[in-house]
Amino acid sequence: MPVKYYMGWGHVGLMMIGLLMINTSQASTPVIWEQSSQRDFLKGDPLHISIASQGYLTLSPSLVSLFETNEPLVWCLASDSKGHLYAGTGNDGKLYQIDANGQGRIFFDVDELEIHSVVIDASDHIYVSTFPDGKVYKVTPEGQSSIFFDPNENNTSDQPVRYIWSLTIDASGNLYAGTGEQGRIYKIDKNGRAVILAETDEIHVVALAMDLEGSLIAGTDPNGRVYRITSAGTVSVLYDSPYQEVHTLLVDADGSIYAGALNEPRIRRQGGSQLPPRPASPSPSNRPSNELDVGVIEVTASPNGRSSATTVRSSGSGGGIVYRIRTDGVVEEWWRSREDTGLALASREDGVLLIGTGPSGKLYAVRERGRSTILAKIAEGQITAFMHTSSGRIMVAASNLGNIYSMSRQPVREGTFESEVKDTQSTSLWGRIRWDGTQPDGTTVQLYVRSGNTDSPDKTWSNWTGPYTDPDGESISCPATRYIQWKAVLNTRNDLSPRVSSVSIAYLTRNVAPMVNSLTVYEPGVYLRDSSNGTNEQNDLPPKIAGQIGNRANNRQGSSGTPAYKKGFRAVAINATDSNEDMLSYAIYFLGEGETQWKLLKDDLHNPSYSWDSETFPDGMYAVKVTVSDAPSNPPDQTLRSEMISEPFLVDNTAPRIADIKMNRLTLSFTVQDVASPVFKVEYAIDGGDWRVVYPTDGVADSTEEMFNLALTHLNAGEHTVAIRARDTSNNIGTGKQVVMVQ
Repeated sequence: MPVKYYMGWGHVGLMMIGLLMINTSQASTPVIWEQSSQRDFLKGDPLHISIASQGYLTLSPSLVSLFETNEPLVWCLASDSKGHLYAGTGNDGKLYQIDANGQGRIFFDVDELEIHSVVIDASDHIYVSTFPDGKVYKVTPEGQSSIFFDPNENNTSDQPVRYIWSLTIDASGNLYAGTGEQGRIYKIDKNGRAVILAETDEIHVVALAMDLEGSLIAGTDPNGRVYRITSAGTVSVLYDSPYQEVHTLLVDADGSIYAGALNEPRIRRQGGSQLPPRPASPSPSNRPSNELDVGVIEVTASPNGRSSATTVRSSGSGGGIVYRIRTDGVVEEWWRSREDTGLALASREDGVLLIGTGPSGKLYAVRERGRSTILAKIAEGQITAFMHTSSGRIMVAASNLGNIYSMSRQPVREGTFESEVKDTQSTSLWGRIRWDGTQPDGTTVQLYVRSGNTDSPDKTWSNWTGPYTDPDGESISCPATRYIQWKAVLNTRNDLSPRVSSVSIAYLTRNVAPMVNSLTVYEPGVYLRDSSNGTNEQNDLPPKIAGQIGNRANNRQGSSGTPAYKKGFRAVAINATDSNEDMLSYAIYFLGEGETQWKLLKDDLHNPSYSWDSETFPDGMYAVKVTVSDAPSNPPDQTLRSEMISEPFLVDNTAPRIADIKMNRLTLSFTVQDVASPVFKVEYAIDGGDWRVVYPTDGVADSTEEMFNLALTHLNAGEHTVAIRARDTSNNIGTGKQVVMVQ
């Protein structure tokens, strides 16, 4: 049957042209919103749609309601040789019998809250385990019932067995029961004679299964272990997981064991101390994440039966995980979800692992490690059991409303997928919608679009427009708004499904002016250079200047260079953003004190910073203004601008003056004066020697005029030259000299 492939990215150019021809009053750069991965599609809402790990949508397998129990919970399923299905329920302890036509009845009603496990032997005798009184009942094909096993009859322990969580049966008809409170496994023969097969040192034996060699596999709580127990009662640990509970087990046709674990990863305790008993009805962990977190752990079982990596921890933080224990003892992490908890496992005839989950009711299919497809999603919220039937169908038990579904490999006739709502951040004009995928004969794909101005669709949104069926793209007839959503409707008239691998929508947002978030004027002498250029010209700098030079990780987002020092230079850095993600250009203006008109310093800048030589500016107070424009991304008549004015700053390129130099006996006095900036540092040198700091008479150099007294008592007799060097906070340097004669 011919299949049409639609790969329409070759028409992106036409999409763009169509957008620009529709309306040129928008921003000139169109945006493509594309969804093409499983992560993208998981943000949407599927109805009868499967989401593949490879990132495409198909019709889900047919999942038909078979029977409604009117009970809140269906814990377990089993089938007999006549094709009857049996469902153990809660919270009223009823066992339902359902025929192939979906007709059901209460087959057994026990005075207990829950029926947790059901198995059927070769003679169609039904064995039912109950909660909370912990008994096993035997029910004949005719409906006659009796207590088959009561673990408390010969219990010598002070603690009674209250729970029988799990049952399984071997090829010889022996029954095995996993219990709670004492963590025992009982073996019961056909006549009801029971022996303790194993003591697990756990509190609860939650799950049981038989492997291909006739050994018993057990999953426990609270230490999350998988045990193997031979027919002789030899106990070994196949895997010691980092989770609290191994909730479900499955032995595959190749002998591999799948173990589903749940609840928060535990902190292992020293000395083997145990956690409190597990609750009667554990609620799946609910994590607010849509991510499917897939990892790999490989652990090899040691010869003594314990895992050789008992300290291994899952990188997940709750949710659920499924391990695959290979026949050679290697343990692989097969599936993990932060959001969903695996409650039931089954193997499809093609070897694909099925995982029923809660609390979102998703049915996963895992063909290979770490790659899962979400086959279907049920409204009840929890998939708690599977059962294969002789007709090849798989029965699916749902809880939170106790219903039973029949699943086949054939797809449903129609499925719908609603995307997440896209926020374009501004009013937008919609262009074309297109999709990629396949449409076998007899199948269709129809897309619909709606838009609105609220973040979730309500009655103010437009109606769904469409259908849009051309993969190469069709113009969207929705009003210009901020939010948009698409919907795909997949149909088939046969057993084939169409496939949607990507959907894209082109749009233009109304142009919004850029925003100037900050404008930084650097200290005198700081300029912005590429970090590959040289070193600073001077290391001994005033504190504010040194702070900006030395703090290379200053996180000034507007700076496009590294701060360095160069006498006389000034620098500005701009932090600006544009919600349209337009390219920006910058213009810088200055205004001196007493002036009335801004003068252009530099325009057509494409980097958000600029440095200039301020020695061309007369001393005084100045401000700079920056204008940010989205002109590089918009035509002239649609260009928008924003501006910001800096705080006033001082330009001071005049050096301090050294005056009133006088010699009185052996004391040299002088004054340092600066027109604009405070004095920062004064030094002296004698006869060409090293510079030494001298402090003003008031002890602190912090004003524009300071007086100094320099004692020269240490000088030898004769003539000496005293050099004086003064710096202000703008790093201007003035010098003076005095020749003195010491007698």
